[in-house]
Formats: sequence, C-alpha cells, structure tokens
Amino acid sequence: MKRRSFLKRGLLGGFLLATAGGLGLGLWPSLIERKPRRPLKCLDERHFGILAAIAARTVQAPGADPIEIAHAVDETFGLGVPEAQHDFRQLLLLFENALAGLVFDGRWKPFTRLSPEAQDAVLVSWRESKLVVRRGGYHVLRKLTLAAHYANPASWPTVSYPGPPQISGQPT
Repeated sequence: MKRRSFLKRGLLGGFLLATAGGLGLGLWPSLIERKPRRPLKCLDERHFGILAAIAARTVQAPGADPIEIAHAVDETFGLGVPEAQHDFRQLLLLFENALAGLVFDGRWKPFTRLSPEAQDAVLVSWRESKLVVRRGGYHVLRKLTLAAHYANPASWPTVSYPGPPQISGQPT
C-alpha cells in the first residue's frame, strides 16, 4: 500500500470512527431518577429529569426538593413564548449530552449518569468556561433553580423570612 492510499484510508477510518463514536455518545440515554409528580407544561419527562438533577446540585439549601424546583421552573417556562421554551430545552439537552461533555470536559457520560461529585465538576467547568455561551447557560440554570426554590413559601423559614408584609385591609 502506498503512503497516499494509507493516509486516505486512515483519515476516512478516523472520520468514520469519530462520527460513529460521537453519534453513540450523543444518543446515550439519560438516567431519569426524578420523575414529575404532576402534569408538565413545557418540559417532557427527560428534560424534567435533567433539570431536577441539576437542581439537586445547584440548590444545597436544607429541605430543597429538586422535583418541586423543576416543577416550578417548568410552570414558569410554560407561561413563556415557544422560542424561549425551545431554547431552554436545547440548553438542558446540551448540558446532558455526552458528546459535548467529551469535547468540552473530557467526560464520556451524560450528566444524569455521573456521580454527584462528577456532576459538581461539570457545573464548575460550565461556570468557569472560556465560552460565554457555557458560562451563560450555567448562570441561567443556577439562577432559575435557586429562584424557584426560594420563591416557594416552604423555603422561607430556613432563611428566617416571615413572608411578604401584610397590608391592612387586604385579604390574607
């Protein structure tokens, strides 16, 4: 075999291997450990499970319930425009995707299949990424999950918040 033929076959083989392997990583199914408790408005069960897994790592407050946090975010996005809903679902899938994880972080498993420590490392890599899109995606997910938790009146006693002031003459 001539050197030129060897290089052509080697490059073609490498491309096919990378494509087939990358496709397999991109299609690796999520591990959905947290399921919705009521009907969803914007997300499907896979997106919900990814969001709940993220909430479990981003909201470390006492009594935080990742399922309720994911429901609150789903209800909020259910009120939004379809374009925002679509973009949010795409962000969740990108965060979960093993191929993107391999390219950017060197991880070959979807986020939901990682140990809690490895999930924390993924969050740090997104937070400290040189890519503005990844940093922005991290901040969106973190702020949404924290806001959903602290907007729930059940979380208020943990931070000694008595609730909104009562204005006399208004129904309670």
